[in-house]
Amino acid sequence: MTQHHLRFAPEILARLGEELVPHSDLGIMELVRNAYDADATLCRLQMSEAEQPGGTLIVSDDGDGMTADQLANGFLLIGKSGKSSNTHTRTGRRKVGEKGLGRIAALRLGTHVTVRTRSLDEPGIEHTLTIDWDRIDASDAVEDVPLAIKSQKSEGDTGTTVEITGLRQGIAQQDADRLARSVLMLTGPFADGSAFRVTCDSPEFENLAKVITADLLQWVEFRLVAGLDEQGKASATLYNWRGEVIKSAGHDDVGRKRQGRGNRDAPLTFSAPPATFEMWMFNLNPGASKEVRFAQQPTAEIKEWLKQVGGVHLYHRELRVQPYGDVGNDWLIINLRRAASPEGRASTNNSVGRIQVEDPDELLQPKTDRSGFVDNLQFLELQEFAKRALDWSAEQRLELREQRRIGASPKARDRVKEAEKQFRNLLEAISPKDSEAPTLDGVADSAVLESFTAGASEVFDSQRQEIEALREDLLLYRTLATVGTSTAVFAHEAMKPAARIINEVKTVSRRVKQHVSEDEYKERFHSSVENSIDSAKTLETFARLPLTLLTKNKRQITDVDFDRECPAIIRLFSRYLDERGIQVEYDLDAGGAIVRSTIADIESILSNLIVNAAHAFTRTDAIRPERAIRVRTRLVVEGDTPRLSLCVDDSGPGIKDISLSAIWLPGKTTRDNGTGLGLTIVRDIVADLGGTQEARGHGELGGARIMVWLPAQVAGGQGA
Repeated sequence: MTQHHLRFAPEILARLGEELVPHSDLGIMELVRNAYDADATLCRLQMSEAEQPGGTLIVSDDGDGMTADQLANGFLLIGKSGKSSNTHTRTGRRKVGEKGLGRIAALRLGTHVTVRTRSLDEPGIEHTLTIDWDRIDASDAVEDVPLAIKSQKSEGDTGTTVEITGLRQGIAQQDADRLARSVLMLTGPFADGSAFRVTCDSPEFENLAKVITADLLQWVEFRLVAGLDEQGKASATLYNWRGEVIKSAGHDDVGRKRQGRGNRDAPLTFSAPPATFEMWMFNLNPGASKEVRFAQQPTAEIKEWLKQVGGVHLYHRELRVQPYGDVGNDWLIINLRRAASPEGRASTNNSVGRIQVEDPDELLQPKTDRSGFVDNLQFLELQEFAKRALDWSAEQRLELREQRRIGASPKARDRVKEAEKQFRNLLEAISPKDSEAPTLDGVADSAVLESFTAGASEVFDSQRQEIEALREDLLLYRTLATVGTSTAVFAHEAMKPAARIINEVKTVSRRVKQHVSEDEYKERFHSSVENSIDSAKTLETFARLPLTLLTKNKRQITDVDFDRECPAIIRLFSRYLDERGIQVEYDLDAGGAIVRSTIADIESILSNLIVNAAHAFTRTDAIRPERAIRVRTRLVVEGDTPRLSLCVDDSGPGIKDISLSAIWLPGKTTRDNGTGLGLTIVRDIVADLGGTQEARGHGELGGARIMVWLPAQVAGGQGA
């Protein structure tokens, strides 16, 4: 019986090569990866008239080379990975080459290919392979054209040279730029270097090399280092520019979901290979900082550098994988996440990062066209780990900024007071009130005037710092003021239709009663009419609420009797609370404690705490049938200082999916479409009044507990 074999037309090479890998740089980079697998320390790319058809491309390396058998059964064998039998190179590198499809795409860039190789295993011998693609393309089947390997003596060093001549198309400017960037980013612009180096003789390479290889990581403001261990557990550390640890955290905190819906707890493990994630984040607006080092920062140079290297790059077995981190490829969606919540977040414009993966179990599967990895579970989990690590670092940066902001204003005020005191003493020395006091002259005049000048400068500097400390607060509260005034305008208009609805429903009710019996009315219409009137009254209450809160006289400093004002403020929300079946319990026993403040500030504290507690009952995990909020006040004395203690408990599910420190940060909320500003406002008001606050996940009623302590005085007595 005659035996036959499958045969392949030459067109299949085009399908598997240039059509499958459409960008020439991807194919060329596959030849570079082959050099890496050959234990090369240097790979050179040379181009001659490559911008035009008919040009030449040469890829050479100083690796171990190939024997005739390896050339025939490895280099020319398309579709089988050599990693299956030998996963590591002679020097211990884990092989990165795949099935040769990228190599076919590169070899078919021209009409003629010459491969010269000198193997470490066969010293003094050079093997040469020539491929004439025109002959193959003109044949009926690929195997009809035999390929001969010629061997001859050679004194050259080990290595391989692939020369591709008669380029079918010139390497366009866009492809040349992409190739130069791919070469330079193959091992990255990072300080630890690599035992493998690639050079290219193109002008695009030279120009980009000056930018990409610049040593600018020293100007980093924050550096994130996150890890994923062999058990799939995450950890992270955030460093400042000095290399000092700001915060470290383990799996439960780093792996927690901070955005979106659903369960926010950290997964038991991430189903991804072990990885290390590093992110360098820069301050590109140094004018806003007074640190001396920013005066020397080459900001323009850093911006240009980040245009080329910015983003998060993925390094698989020490070599970069395209297209992750390419210009326009934001595979971790960090720009979108920054746009949604810009506070302290990295972007491709102000940061550069890398994820390093060895992947010994080959969990990440390369796509056939060499454009990254297949979106399998392991790759998606690796993405999710990196996203959550970035969210964690953003939260730490925001918390750090808020700590500085909160502390800056009181410190600045204290400095202003001290400077003013010294300034008055100097004025008194220069111009004493006692007319008989001796005047200053001679050396004393000069010394006092010099001290006077220094004192004046101190006053001005202190006041400037206080203004700067308040500027961020101004931006936040200007936004809230715009919302408040807009709400007030619409509230005026909303009250009119609400009242009209009530009157119209009552009119309809009267007319219906004229045409039906009283029993029929109660059975068919009474419930709907009363519900409509109640709903309209609720709308009217909501419209009246902002007008009540924005009353001008509430913004005047006065002595506020907290126990007396508390029920009146909460009654503003009575209809809202009643409709939701929420009972408010009062335990007010502050003994007539007086807080020096404005009614508006006290209203802001109480209203935000009450609304925050009420919203807890709308969560899907709020399963308790009873809905209760307890407001408790006490007068506590610490040493000789009396303080008002306010405690708000609820019977909701408690504080979950967010840390107790993060709930005070602006923008941090577990509620969909929430602003995350309510508790920030509470914290800022409490700080301005000289008080403190604390949150606990669970209180006496089972739900959240928020506690506030404010300086107070006893009615008719002394106080803080």
